Amino acid sequence: MGCIGALFRVPFGAILGYLVIAALIIAGLAAVVAFAGVAFCFEGDSWVGSERFLLATLGVSAVAALLGGFTAMRIGGSLAILLLCLLVGVLGSLSALGMLGQADEYRLRERPEERPDDLGPLQAVWWSENTSAWEWGNVAVCLAGIAVGAAVGKGAPRESTRGRARNERD
Repeated sequence: MGCIGALFRVPFGAILGYLVIAALIIAGLAAVVAFAGVAFCFEGDSWVGSERFLLATLGVSAVAALLGGFTAMRIGGSLAILLLCLLVGVLGSLSALGMLGQADEYRLRERPEERPDDLGPLQAVWWSENTSAWEWGNVAVCLAGIAVGAAVGKGAPRESTRGRARNERD
């Protein structure tokens, strides 16, 4: 990969890997809520996520991070993986530390006080609450998933962009 190619491929790989992770997490959690039901997601009548739902969240995050890491590695190589891990680590840490308070205010401003039974899947995921410990766990699972996806992506066969050596030609 040439210098100019790397200049574009590395950030593109990291950004695309992050978008893959985000899209798969949203789709995966929406599917969990749609198939398991709203009662599966919350503890009692509160907005606090149930332990089963939070474990499902970790599983969905692991699969999404694996595929995002694979994507980033195949497009941008090891530097894209480092950039992706930095992006996930910083944003996840800010979220776990509660430093995204304005984003939480925006997210929760239209949430009703009492949880209705007819929530849509995206609303259930969007309005649920969890503890900081689960968020730190999610960051760790995502970073591990990215690493595994990168290892798989690095070992996957690639089409060579260089010509074959003279002694290999037919």
